[in-house]
Amino acid sequence: MGEPRYLQAECAFRPGAHTVRVTLSRSTLRVEVEAHGTSDLWRGEFDAAFIEDLTRKTGNFKQFGIFCSMLESALTQSSDSVSLELLTFTDLETLHSRKVGAISRPPPSTSSPLNTKRYLILVYSVEFDRIHYPLPLPYAGRPDLVALVRELQEQLGQLRARRLEETQHLRDALWKALEEKRAAERRHQCEYQQLAAELAQAKASEQKLQLRVKNLTAELASCRRGQRRGVASGSSSPARSHQRSSSENRSKEPSAELAEIDARLQALQEYMDSLNTCM
Repeated sequence: MGEPRYLQAECAFRPGAHTVRVTLSRSTLRVEVEAHGTSDLWRGEFDAAFIEDLTRKTGNFKQFGIFCSMLESALTQSSDSVSLELLTFTDLETLHSRKVGAISRPPPSTSSPLNTKRYLILVYSVEFDRIHYPLPLPYAGRPDLVALVRELQEQLGQLRARRLEETQHLRDALWKALEEKRAAERRHQCEYQQLAAELAQAKASEQKLQLRVKNLTAELASCRRGQRRGVASGSSSPARSHQRSSSENRSKEPSAELAEIDARLQALQEYMDSLNTCM
């Protein structure tokens, strides 16, 4: 065993409900039993040598560590082979007499210390037998009410201090969460304003582009009308066949200009489509 371990269990013995408290250390076993109805206490402390000698007398020797493990299993009810009983000296004598077949002795007087002593019995059930390991617990009286009240007040003060500490911790965590929320809101507000400014700028650029497209469209239409007018006037004068070739040469320049305008219009339209897609 390493550090001392503390165990507690509520047990329903024949005299009534009791609380059993056990402290296990490397070489010492401390047992305390408290009656629920009267608050009477029985307490005993046993070293490894006493426990091993006790088990040797029963004919079923157990090492101290194994005995403590059996007692722990009985407290936690984790094994069906071990259990606990609480007996008086008279009960223990009757049990012994039944086992050996002897005549039981008369019970001790009420003033005898044996009458106030209790025995916590660790019962080990094997296939054809039951071994009883009795732990004698002298009567320790009842707990001091003044000391008990003082202990309860100390525990209450510790609980209050722990609650205040936890409350302060929760307040700090809440304040930190609120600060993070406000910072996130400010960051989102800045991002929203930036996006709104970019959107307004994009809309203004779109309006300018639409106006430019409108002007270029009007210019293109005007150039096309002028081209058609020039072609019509050239075809109505057969006598001017000599001037037709020169007119066709001059019409190449508006055609090149129209192609350039068409290309610019197409590029602008594609740019506007990309802007609409992004928005």
